[in-house]
Amino acid sequence: MATILLPTNDLKPGMTIAESVCSDKQVILQENTVLTSNIIRRLAAWHVKSVRVSQEPSYDDGVPSIAHLSAEFVKENPVFFDQYGQAITTAGKLFHHMREQQLVPFQELRQLAIVNLYNLLRNRGILGNLYRLKFYTDYTFMHAVDVGLLSGLLGVWSGLAEEEVKNLILCGVLHDIGKSQIPLSILDKPGKLTAEERKTMTLHPEYGYYMTKSIPGITPDVQYAVWQHHERESGEGYPGRLRGDRIHPYAKIVAIADTYDALTTDKVYQKSVTPFRALEILQDLMFVHLERELCQTFIRNVMYSLLGSTVLLSDGTQAEVLQFAHYMSAKPVVATNNGVIADLHLSSKTAIVEVLKCRQ
Repeated sequence: MATILLPTNDLKPGMTIAESVCSDKQVILQENTVLTSNIIRRLAAWHVKSVRVSQEPSYDDGVPSIAHLSAEFVKENPVFFDQYGQAITTAGKLFHHMREQQLVPFQELRQLAIVNLYNLLRNRGILGNLYRLKFYTDYTFMHAVDVGLLSGLLGVWSGLAEEEVKNLILCGVLHDIGKSQIPLSILDKPGKLTAEERKTMTLHPEYGYYMTKSIPGITPDVQYAVWQHHERESGEGYPGRLRGDRIHPYAKIVAIADTYDALTTDKVYQKSVTPFRALEILQDLMFVHLERELCQTFIRNVMYSLLGSTVLLSDGTQAEVLQFAHYMSAKPVVATNNGVIADLHLSSKTAIVEVLKCRQ
């Protein structure tokens, strides 16, 4: 395969490293590592001036295709790759149709949720796979697919019946349909929103709710999840500033899935964080804004999924996640590639800056 040496400033998320990257005579990134925005930022901080890459993701009319993932990733996850690729392609077409035609293709979206995405939940390593796809732009339809999957997973982890899990996936897929009524000049604005633009953006749950009211056969549970997914336990959310028991249980689940996915996805106005950092933020939010027991369930299960993953540390070393030794702490004990066992909960100098490979 052809390779090219690129300046660090020209690197893009999704490119694959063609040869190991060294800093101070130490290997910091192995060959075949897929670059993410976090890794690129870290390379600049380590004063790495250039990197040899073997491929560059292609874009069709500004929409990324997962067909340009590294061959290694596809080989490791053929079933997930195929099913997820079909799901986001379908979602992209449906969301485009919704904006253009001002109609909700509900039956098609329902089919996507309760058949395609529900089947995806059976894939091992789904959380890690979703994160490894996070070098793509936060397109609304991809966010909808991911929030649907995460909502369904939290439903499974909470012991809900199959029908409820399917409904939760549908809630996640539909939660942001009100954004189809928000001007693209606001949705795609690269800079900070003005006060008036923020006010317009906060209308999307209400827009979504009224869009669902016109859909025959949709359940109130789904409507309330769309309407209330930005409400918070403290009463500081929107649009109704509802508290605690006044928020629908489905909306509470979607709120957690939405928050986690937003944190781990790069946006024009916000840099993504690792799953470990996202869990720390959720731990802070669950005491005031997000439902505590649901948050604890989500955090425990995401922690379990991260065991055995290969991570990049802030000092440039790679390590394997061994265990989470402290109750509800998202800072694990790791074994570095130098054979050192480190408890990151007890260290203020070393942190995880990226997940390089996830356990399958």
